[in-house]
Amino acid sequence: MSDPDFNLLVALDILLSEASVAGAARRLNLSTSAMSRTLSRLRDVTGDPILVRAGRNMVLT
Repeated sequence: MSDPDFNLLVALDILLSEASVAGAARRLNLSTSAMSRTLSRLRDVTGDPILVRAGRNMVLT
Protein backbone atom coordinates (compact mmCIF):
# COMPACT_ATOMS: atom_id res chain seq x y z
CA MET A 1 0.00 0.00 0.00
CA SER A 2 1.33 3.44 -0.89
CA ASP A 3 1.58 6.31 1.55
CA PRO A 4 -1.70 8.16 2.07
CA ASP A 5 -2.10 11.55 0.41
CA PHE A 6 -3.38 13.80 3.17
CA ASN A 7 -4.08 16.55 0.62
CA LEU A 8 -7.01 14.38 -0.46
CA LEU A 9 -8.50 14.73 3.03
CA VAL A 10 -8.20 18.51 2.83
CA ALA A 11 -9.87 18.43 -0.58
CA LEU A 12 -12.66 16.19 0.75
CA ASP A 13 -13.29 18.53 3.68
CA ILE A 14 -13.61 21.52 1.35
CA LEU A 15 -15.72 19.57 -1.15
CA LEU A 16 -18.11 18.71 1.67
CA SER A 17 -18.33 22.28 2.94
CA GLU A 18 -18.74 23.83 -0.52
CA ALA A 19 -21.00 21.06 -1.91
CA SER A 20 -19.62 21.75 -5.39
CA VAL A 21 -16.49 21.04 -7.37
CA ALA A 22 -16.34 24.63 -8.66
CA GLY A 23 -16.67 26.11 -5.16
CA ALA A 24 -14.00 23.81 -3.76
CA ALA A 25 -11.72 24.63 -6.68
CA ARG A 26 -12.09 28.37 -5.98
CA ARG A 27 -11.24 27.91 -2.29
CA LEU A 28 -8.16 25.84 -3.12
CA ASN A 29 -7.11 28.12 -5.99
CA LEU A 30 -7.34 25.23 -8.45
CA SER A 31 -9.01 24.89 -11.81
CA THR A 32 -12.35 23.11 -11.86
CA SER A 33 -10.80 20.29 -13.90
CA ALA A 34 -8.00 19.84 -11.34
CA MET A 35 -10.58 19.62 -8.55
CA SER A 36 -12.58 17.13 -10.59
CA ARG A 37 -9.45 14.98 -10.98
CA THR A 38 -8.90 15.20 -7.22
CA LEU A 39 -12.45 13.95 -6.65
CA SER A 40 -11.74 11.09 -9.07
CA ARG A 41 -8.64 10.19 -7.07
CA LEU A 42 -10.69 10.21 -3.87
CA ARG A 43 -13.22 7.89 -5.49
CA ASP A 44 -10.46 5.55 -6.68
CA VAL A 45 -8.76 5.43 -3.27
CA THR A 46 -11.98 4.74 -1.37
CA GLY A 47 -13.77 2.64 -3.97
CA ASP A 48 -16.87 4.74 -3.32
CA PRO A 49 -18.56 7.56 -5.25
CA ILE A 50 -18.29 9.70 -2.05
CA LEU A 51 -20.19 12.65 -3.55
CA VAL A 52 -22.97 12.56 -6.11
CA ARG A 53 -24.91 15.30 -7.87
CA ALA A 54 -28.17 16.47 -6.35
CA GLY A 55 -29.39 19.26 -8.57
CA ARG A 56 -26.70 21.93 -8.71
CA ASN A 57 -24.93 20.67 -5.58
CA MET A 58 -23.22 17.51 -4.47
CA VAL A 59 -24.21 15.35 -1.50
CA LEU A 60 -22.37 12.72 0.47
CA THR A 61 -23.25 9.12 -0.41
